[in-house]
Amino acid sequence: MDFEQIELLYLIIPMVVLWFFIHHKKNNIEALFAPEVLEKISLNKDRITPKTRLKLLLLSIILIVLALSQPTLKKGEVKIKQHLSDLVVAIDMSKSMLANDIYPNRFEFAKNKLLHSLNKINGRRIAILGFTSQSFLVSPLTDDFSSLEFLIKNLRTDSINLKGTNILNLLQAANDLTGKTANKQILLLTDGGDGNFEEEIVYATKHNLQIFIFDTASVSGGSIRTKNGLLKDDNKNIVYVRENPNIKALATQTHGDYLKYALNNNDLSNFINTFNRHNSSKDIKINQKRQLFYYPLSLALMLLFFTFFSLPQKP
Repeated sequence: MDFEQIELLYLIIPMVVLWFFIHHKKNNIEALFAPEVLEKISLNKDRITPKTRLKLLLLSIILIVLALSQPTLKKGEVKIKQHLSDLVVAIDMSKSMLANDIYPNRFEFAKNKLLHSLNKINGRRIAILGFTSQSFLVSPLTDDFSSLEFLIKNLRTDSINLKGTNILNLLQAANDLTGKTANKQILLLTDGGDGNFEEEIVYATKHNLQIFIFDTASVSGGSIRTKNGLLKDDNKNIVYVRENPNIKALATQTHGDYLKYALNNNDLSNFINTFNRHNSSKDIKINQKRQLFYYPLSLALMLLFFTFFSLPQKP
């Protein structure tokens, strides 16, 4: 037998001490007369004595504490097979994601979209990667979305000094992360970077990578605000970063899909839930327990009823 709140059992110790103190303490009448004499001169011998009533009250309290400690009996272990589909989510953290064409900037917009979508995604394990010219692991595959939420909220770009966007390096990291899974789904939250992605398409096709793109760049583009003001090139001209339409081919040619950002809060979660699920299974062990608290609680209530309803009546 186990106790869910075993620390409450320590409260029984002072109760037991008090029990023995009451049991061995004699009142004034008991001190004056021998037990056989006291038996003959006692009135209302059919009623319980105050000492007995106190002992019953203490016993009731002990039983209530025992019930509050939640005694349980193990019934065995049950295995439940949970079917999950794996998804790698990669967030672009390059300099261009700080463009202000989307409020407050592309990176924060993508973060907020992902955070808003987590509680609407069911039956998936999700891994998080961040990438610029290199890739780094934020979280391995997990179905603990509360931990993912904490990690995503604390993603920052100010500690990253790397420049550029290397999606081929990202795909290699995602491929290693997913291991020998037959169908590997990767969601990119990115503004597209630059280039035509021919190498990336060849690599993704060879390794059965299915790429989904959530494009966070506007057609008009935007400037990049830094600590020293707007980012400028070597000729002191303000740098404007615009969308890269070639990124769409990376999705369509790898049997994935493409979605342009929208101000609709549910666009990303709806987009993710349209992905074909390639299920993997996960065994979950659940310990079955039988609750026993109602036995000591019932006995305690019976003793309390007997204790208070046997009080002597006024003549």
